[in-house]
Amino acid sequence: MDTRTHLTPGTLISDKAAAAALDVCRTTVWNLVKAGHLSTVKLTGKTTRFKVDEVLNLIQNGIA
Repeated sequence: MDTRTHLTPGTLISDKAAAAALDVCRTTVWNLVKAGHLSTVKLTGKTTRFKVDEVLNLIQNGIA
């Protein structure tokens, strides 16, 4: 199943969903954050999400 077809712009997704959409592991997602390619949205102390728009941008530009 292609997870990219289920990405709705303007929404937030987990690191697991971002990794699946980018076809990388979760560690790579966090490395993309450290490199400045992705930003995080902190919902609670233990809950962090990613903007689908940024993930789609990475896919379009071939970053990941």
